Amino acid sequence: MHSTNSNGLAAANNQPAEKYKLSTNNLDFAIGTKRSKAETSLIARLALAGHSVYPLRDGGYLVSKWNYTFHAGDIDELQAFAVRLGLSQ
Repeated sequence: MHSTNSNGLAAANNQPAEKYKLSTNNLDFAIGTKRSKAETSLIARLALAGHSVYPLRDGGYLVSKWNYTFHAGDIDELQAFAVRLGLSQ
């Protein structure tokens, strides 16, 4: 017979739980990438005009307003779209 100091609800070799700290500034992960100032400003200008801009995994953007959408393949196409709307030069 083995003497134990536990109540039998946990394994005899249980370890304390690891402490994880949530950090949003860790750039080791894909969710932590920072946008350039030009890209952020362009998205903000579109947002102020009522357009929602969704970055896509392939590097493109999906812009929507009301029930219309536009797919921009990269930041240059997004800039050209903003020029066509009169929001940028």
